[in-house]
Amino acid sequence: MKKIKTLLLAVLVLISGTILKAQSEMTMEQMIPVRVMMPVNKDIKGDALMTLYNRVNQAVTLNGLGSSTNESRFLIVTSVTVLSKSATASIPPQFMAEIEVAFYFVDNINKVILSQEMITKKGMDDNDDKAVAKAIKSIQARDPKLKKLINIGKKRAIEYYKAIEETNGSEESTPDVSWIFE
Repeated sequence: MKKIKTLLLAVLVLISGTILKAQSEMTMEQMIPVRVMMPVNKDIKGDALMTLYNRVNQAVTLNGLGSSTNESRFLIVTSVTVLSKSATASIPPQFMAEIEVAFYFVDNINKVILSQEMITKKGMDDNDDKAVAKAIKSIQARDPKLKKLINIGKKRAIEYYKAIEETNGSEESTPDVSWIFE
């Protein structure tokens, strides 16, 4: 019985050492923290912008890049534009709103846009503000365009870090990153 306990203890020590080592060796993809900026648009009322902020945060987290720190080099910035608002000819009248949301994956230090996507949505409700809110709330965290935005931004951020390492390992000598956008 004592031999079995000793053997089990030895196996657990070996396994835990392997797990700890695997967790400490992070890849370049795992070290890119991305912070989501709160969208600002004073024409949009209610909690629709907070919902958009939360959905983008979910998308970033689903793709493994979430960050809660304020010092993140990489940001996702959103801009909401109301393209149109119109009333239907029905009784009671319904309002239809069409919005366009621009998402930018940016390097906040060099002020470079690494990736961008646009999503257009429509919403309908009994007043125009609620229609805009419904359109915004229809954007989902698992939207393929958001995933594409994050994956392209992540790829370009990794290429940027590799270029820094090749120049001499310091961020003070900023490499020419124009080739990333070709």
